Amino acid sequence: MAYSTLTAFLTDCADAIRAKKGTTAKIVGENIPTEITNLPSGSSYTLIASKEVTVNTTSTSATSCTTLALGSSNYRSDKIIYVKIRDKAGKRAGYFYGSDTFFFNYQKANGATSDLTSAARAIHRYSTSNVWYTYIPSTTNGYGVYGYSIKSNGTLNIYQRYNSNSSLTINGTYVIEAFVLNTDDGTSPYA
Repeated sequence: MAYSTLTAFLTDCADAIRAKKGTTAKIVGENIPTEITNLPSGSSYTLIASKEVTVNTTSTSATSCTTLALGSSNYRSDKIIYVKIRDKAGKRAGYFYGSDTFFFNYQKANGATSDLTSAARAIHRYSTSNVWYTYIPSTTNGYGVYGYSIKSNGTLNIYQRYNSNSSLTINGTYVIEAFVLNTDDGTSPYA
């Protein structure tokens, strides 16, 4: 299924979570990562790849930063891929700190063979006033260092992009971790 808006995509994600949990409660978009983490027992997650990457960019265009080999077995309809990226130096005032990206394999579940580029993504920075700022882009163009796409062979593409409007500094070493969430019965909630 193709989505024309982020709202429609997140609504389907929330519906899938509610179905899995057997509830009808409203789920706010920014709480989806927590809701997935708290799915009932029977689901499991596994660290499948990790890497450190050093970046220093002032490019306002999304450019490739690095790739991770997740394996084609993770490009399946019953898999959810979670990518966690954090600044190895920790929270540095005024710097980009990290991102959380979830790849919901609804495209694969519906027979697509294209890359998975639609994802729920939150990108964070730590301000000079010690306040968290979160940016949730409605397209695949974000800023910082973030998971961009997963190819059918399991290659995860990590991109970087500087936001000159917010003067977000992107440099240093970042720790990238990719996890896979397996559904308990091997079926897809997205088909």
